[in-house]
Amino acid sequence: MSTVSLWIRYFYRGGVVPLTIVVDNGVVAERLYGFERIQGIDRHVDLSRGVAFPGFIDIHCHLRGLELSYKEDEETGTRAAAKGGYVAVVDMPNTKPRVNNVESLRMKLSSLNNKSCIDYGVWIAPSLKTHEVIEMLRYPGVVGIKIFPEDFNLLSTMLLMNVEKLKLIVHAEDPYFINECRAGSRWKCRPIEGELKAVERVHSNLVSVSSSRDIRIHITHVTNPLTLLIAKKMGFTADTCPHYLYLSSVDELRSGCIAKVNPPLRHLQTPLSLLKFIKYLDAISTDHAPHSIDEKSVDFTECPSGIASIEYAALATLNLALRAELDLNDVVRLLSKGPSELLELRSFGDISPGSIASYTVVDFSGETRVKSLEMVSKAKNTPYDGAVFKGSILATVVRGRAIYMNGEFIGGAEPMPLTEVAKANASWS
Repeated sequence: MSTVSLWIRYFYRGGVVPLTIVVDNGVVAERLYGFERIQGIDRHVDLSRGVAFPGFIDIHCHLRGLELSYKEDEETGTRAAAKGGYVAVVDMPNTKPRVNNVESLRMKLSSLNNKSCIDYGVWIAPSLKTHEVIEMLRYPGVVGIKIFPEDFNLLSTMLLMNVEKLKLIVHAEDPYFINECRAGSRWKCRPIEGELKAVERVHSNLVSVSSSRDIRIHITHVTNPLTLLIAKKMGFTADTCPHYLYLSSVDELRSGCIAKVNPPLRHLQTPLSLLKFIKYLDAISTDHAPHSIDEKSVDFTECPSGIASIEYAALATLNLALRAELDLNDVVRLLSKGPSELLELRSFGDISPGSIASYTVVDFSGETRVKSLEMVSKAKNTPYDGAVFKGSILATVVRGRAIYMNGEFIGGAEPMPLTEVAKANASWS
C-alpha cells in the first residue's frame, strides 16, 4: 500500500482535533496538527467534513456465505458493514457447512479473503475432535470459539483443551428454557431465567477446570440488565445489540418475522432498563443475521430468527448519544475501544505513530432514513424500516484506505485477518 495523507477532525476526549495523518502501509507514520499538504505524498484524502472516530468493529455478525449465500455472502455482508461504518467484522460459524472442522474453516477464510472489503475475523464452532479445534485456533483470522445453546454439552471439553490462551463467546440461553410461542410472546417462552442459568453454567464449568491458563469468556447479545450484571460479577465481558435497546415484544407483535430474533425481544420496559446499565457493557455488536424475504414471509412459527441490521447499527448507537442516553465517549468505547480490547488489537484506530489507521467518519449535519429495499445486504428487510437516525456515515477508512466515502464504494481494501492486523503495529518502526 502506498503512503497516503488524511485530513480528519478526530474525536478525542470529548473534543474534536483537526489533524493531518500520514499513513504508511496501514499504520500511522506521522501526525500533524491542523490540515497540511505533505510534499512527496501523491494520495491525499480530505475527510474534514465529518468527525473521525476510532474504527468501529462488529465482534458478532453472520455473513452466511458458502451454501447459504442466497441469504448473504462475504461480499454483500462486508459491503453492508462498510456502509454502516464498520472497518472490521468477526463472522459466526453456524454456516452450511458448519465451521467446526479444518476443511470448512479453509473454505470460509478463502471466501473472506477473496470477497471481503474490510478486515475480518472468524469464530469457530466447537467439536469433540479437540485436536482439530486446536489446529483451527492457529489459523490466521480465528479469534476464538462460539458456544451456541446446542453446544453447552461441549463446554467443559473446550475448556479442558491444552491451549495456553482461549476465548469463548457464548450465546447465553440454556436449552431447557427454550420453547416457542406466538408473536409478541417469545419473551415468555425463552425467558430471562434461561440467560441467567446459561451464564451460571458457564461459570460452573470454568470453576471446575481450575486452570491457570488465560481463558476469557464473553457473553454476547445480553437482552437485560440482570444477565449483564451477573456476567460482570463472574468476571466475564458482555455486549448487547441495538435491537435490545430500541425494540421490544411490541415490535415483535407488529413486525412479526422481521423482528423475530434469538434471544427474543423482551417486554416493553426491558430496553429502558438495559439503557440505564449501558456503562457496564464492553461492546455493542450487531448480531446481523440476514435471511431472504421469502424466508421471512412465512408463518411466524416457521420463519427463521435473525435481524438484519449491520448497515444501521452504528448509527442507531450514535443516535442514543444524540438523544443524550449516552455520550460520544461511550460510543467510542462500545463500538471501537471495547471490541478492539476484546480482540487484543493494540492501538487500533488511534492517531499516534504506530497505530492502526482505521477510522469511521461521521457527518452529523444530516440524517439517515432506513429504507429496507435500498439495503446493500441481500436481506432487504429490517425492523428499523422507516426509522430516521441523526447523522450519516461519511467514510469508512480501513488501514488508511477509504473503502466507502460520500455514499460510494471505492476500490478494494486488500482485507487482512484481524489476527494479522494485530501484528501490524507491533512490527512498525
